[in-house]
Amino acid sequence: MRGSGLSRQGTSSVARLQMKWETPKINLYDSVDATNFFSCLPADYQESGKPLMVFLGSDLPDAAKLMSELDTGVFGDENVAVGARLFKAVRLKGDKVSKDHPHWPTLGGKALPRVVVIDASGKKAGMLEGNELSASNLFKTMKKAAAKTYKSDLDKVVKETRGLLDEMDRIEAKQKLLVEQKKNAKANKLADIEAEEKQLAQALMDVQLRDAELLKKFGDDRKVAKS
Repeated sequence: MRGSGLSRQGTSSVARLQMKWETPKINLYDSVDATNFFSCLPADYQESGKPLMVFLGSDLPDAAKLMSELDTGVFGDENVAVGARLFKAVRLKGDKVSKDHPHWPTLGGKALPRVVVIDASGKKAGMLEGNELSASNLFKTMKKAAAKTYKSDLDKVVKETRGLLDEMDRIEAKQKLLVEQKKNAKANKLADIEAEEKQLAQALMDVQLRDAELLKKFGDDRKVAKS
């Protein structure tokens, strides 16, 4: 389970790269279609039009180290984290998914933890477990699922997003420097420092807005219309 992990220090960029895991209630009884994983999820999942990254974890003591490595390594990889912004990230208790589960053909495997990537039509794009569960393999599988929905390749999404994250980090680094300068600044310098602080705050807000607009653009530029 290999991944590069996040190395960013800026508050804004790190916040945008945190996995937003959801733990929906799974329907195993009413109108379940074994060929469409969305049939067991609340309706808003399919209505979102997003592919899924499903993480099947384990509460067993032997899996604790592997779970921790996933959180800090594989899911912390910047390519994976940026790409995941165009996915729904679902976390399930893999210990409860047995062979009699109606979606075993989609979720099943030989080891826990594992990750299943599902495209926006509810079909499995790929499953990773054991030594195959690396950041690079996960990103490749995510690209496969995303390509069925979005017109932009995930590599492009990552490249353009990374540029904005870099801008955020540079601005925040300057803000931290000004905070330190302000501590020992003479009275005649405070006005200049405070003026620069306002400029940087506005610049950061502008970049954050551009990031939101970029994410929306990629999400709306689709090959397949939302359900």
